[in-house]
Amino acid sequence: MFLETSVLLGIHLAGFALWTGFLIGFLLLGTSAIRLLRACVVVMPMTLLSGWALAFVQFGAPGSWFWAVNAMQTAGLAMAVVLLVAVFGALMLLRDAEATRDPEAVATATRRLTRLVGVDIGLAVLILGFALAGRYG
Repeated sequence: MFLETSVLLGIHLAGFALWTGFLIGFLLLGTSAIRLLRACVVVMPMTLLSGWALAFVQFGAPGSWFWAVNAMQTAGLAMAVVLLVAVFGALMLLRDAEATRDPEAVATATRRLTRLVGVDIGLAVLILGFALAGRYG
């Protein structure tokens, strides 16, 4: 059981680091790094599934999960929804605005996308806080 837990934890932490790192990279590089958001969509399911698998291996059925696992799960699902809205909603609006060559529409769509990514990064920090509080609190 120790090996399974270690492998799942490694996969989960790597996924979390990639997901958050890609979001920060997008925020730093701007809309020229759209492929980082698409990479987040690839990493997201692996991160969520490995987190659930880790909780099942460590704690058993969901009724026996302690508060920090449930808090991380809830914030992780919110993070996934925000990412999907950013990629499949705001990113499409940005493409449409760029196609019309309207600078004001492009700026508005860029701000919307940047805000969604910022919210996702805020949720990642919250998840990290839940993990630390659950472990050391």
